[in-house]
Amino acid sequence: MWDLLVLGLMAGGVLALVAVGLTLIFGVMDVMNFAHGEFVMLGMMGTTVIVTATGMNPYVAGLLVLLASIPVSFAIYLLLIRRALGKSINVQIFATLGLSILLQAAALMAFGSRTFAYSDAFAETRVGVLGVSVELGRVIAFVGGLVLVVALQFFLHGTHAGKSIRAVAEDNYAARVVGLRIEWAYAGVFVLGTAFAVAAGVLVSPFTAVSSTTGLSYVLTSFVIVVLGGFGSVYGALLGGLAVGIVETFAGYYLGTQWMQASAFVLFVVILILRPQGLFGKKSLDSAMVGG
Repeated sequence: MWDLLVLGLMAGGVLALVAVGLTLIFGVMDVMNFAHGEFVMLGMMGTTVIVTATGMNPYVAGLLVLLASIPVSFAIYLLLIRRALGKSINVQIFATLGLSILLQAAALMAFGSRTFAYSDAFAETRVGVLGVSVELGRVIAFVGGLVLVVALQFFLHGTHAGKSIRAVAEDNYAARVVGLRIEWAYAGVFVLGTAFAVAAGVLVSPFTAVSSTTGLSYVLTSFVIVVLGGFGSVYGALLGGLAVGIVETFAGYYLGTQWMQASAFVLFVVILILRPQGLFGKKSLDSAMVGG
């Protein structure tokens, strides 16, 4: 049981990283990004293709993929997301769902329906974690996820740019009145949230196979985590990700792998019944201030 708990925490750290990017975008921009999981897939696919073709270290290849994702996500913001801001929830859903289908189709045309994976001796090295033998790649993914989440929290609360983003999240009209350029804040938040999803894909690529449809499972789980933690809460997404990782690991071991994602939705329903606003969410329907 102890080894399942450790493995669950390892998985939860990566899920938290994905969910934090999603909750950041929603908490500031009020946009439900249904294409978020596809950026995880692109991070995994890009890293896998580079490593397979060149033999490059996966973390170096992942850094290249992450850097390449920045102009791509900025272009997507300008061409699509910006036009959906302030529109009805239906417009946002169809816009981001359409983007998800487009990215899936592009990956399918480029790489086919095959499943890709690679092996890396460094990432596959076994290390001891609290008495449990774990692949080094999983440890790096867990630690990397936590470090990025903590860094985001520090950025939001400890820097001028981060405080400006929180001000925009609280009241974009007042933020505009005092001279904040909310358009640039929105663009930066979307790029940053997307980068978190790509980074998660990079970190899990050494030990997870990827296909053009991999992103679907990540976006569904991410929405569960965001609701569990409370919309707009970074700490809530972190704790929700760890909780879902543990629940899915135990369910996969005792009930079978086909129950892993289903168990997360069972937890989702229980939390909605007991605390509809999530662990750290507000009772108001207004967006929670990011990091609040």
